[in-house]
Amino acid sequence: MQITEYSVVGLRSSVIDLRARGKPLRFRLFPMAHIGRAEFYREVAERLRDCDLIVSEGWDMPSSHGQAIVLAMRLTRQRGVRGLVHQDIDHAALGIPTVFPESVSGRRRRHRFSFWSLLDLLALTPYYTVVMALGGRNWLLRSRFEIDDNSDVRIRFMNKTFLHDRDEELISALAEVYEEHRERPEVVAVVYGAAHMPAVINALNARFGYRAVGAQWLTVFDEADLYRAVG
Repeated sequence: MQITEYSVVGLRSSVIDLRARGKPLRFRLFPMAHIGRAEFYREVAERLRDCDLIVSEGWDMPSSHGQAIVLAMRLTRQRGVRGLVHQDIDHAALGIPTVFPESVSGRRRRHRFSFWSLLDLLALTPYYTVVMALGGRNWLLRSRFEIDDNSDVRIRFMNKTFLHDRDEELISALAEVYEEHRERPEVVAVVYGAAHMPAVINALNARFGYRAVGAQWLTVFDEADLYRAVG
């Protein structure tokens, strides 16, 4: 099943509903990207209001990874940067109970910035700046974001701790949510990077019998963004 789709019309993300026969609990997957159009993040936030519980990546703060990418794009004057923003969904404002599997000491308050955000910016901005500077001003066009449920995602500059161990952390949290809510007719939203979704789909199927029963495409950024000059 296609999770994200990258083509000449831009990047789309598929909001996927998972159900299991005879079980009232549903999971709704929101595959996220670190950068996109502001309209994409607003649409995701609006759809999250229809859910009963949210399981979200990181903490309730803007994506420092996305901030590093946008900053590097501006420093290297990449095409498309003018129409893009970093991911920033205010979970506290949604008023929906939210679980952050990676949260330190269980903190739930909204933060605009943190020490870890600073470390991300210091580490990732130079990396992306060099990659983009060496490759010219079409980094967004050269990037490939397509992921399906059979993808074995490999990220060159990240090691096992940053992806596969985090998959296990997320799956463990979802298993706990399942055990606590399995008899309730609720919708659990999973708001995580698209790279984590193959592991989520396969784990929920193998452990609890969940299968995709529907999907809707949202536009992360479109063709016009790809060719838009720096403003």
